[in-house]
Amino acid sequence: MQRRDPARLQRLLRVRAFQLDQARAEEVAAIDRQSSAHALARRIETLSEAVAPREGTAAGINLFAAAHYRHRLAQSQQEAQRRIAAATEQLDAARAQTGAAKRNHGAIEKLIARELDAQTIDARRALENAPHPARALAHSLLKSG
Repeated sequence: MQRRDPARLQRLLRVRAFQLDQARAEEVAAIDRQSSAHALARRIETLSEAVAPREGTAAGINLFAAAHYRHRLAQSQQEAQRRIAAATEQLDAARAQTGAAKRNHGAIEKLIARELDAQTIDARRALENAPHPARALAHSLLKSG
């Protein structure tokens, strides 16, 4: 079996760990953008309700101004909804990227574990094939696990 360079595996592990950290940071930033977009939409909705016409206001200018502000707030609300959709898409992409980074990191960890297992098997075989005093030690180690 071909041996993997332990230094190379450690470098790969560090790179994958860094990529995983970056993906997690991007996911947190995407969550923040999404919550910010939702907060903006709630503020616009609150403002829109505050500008709504009320009973007892007969002044035409006030109704005209309220209609103008409601129209502008409706446009802002549409933009806020677009931002929410974009933030949700970014969050989904960031979550997918984090999942891929976790899988890559786990794959490198498995390679390192396999390499350590292979080294253990090689060391055990070397003890078994050693001269007589070491062979007795190897058999006792095999029995004890």
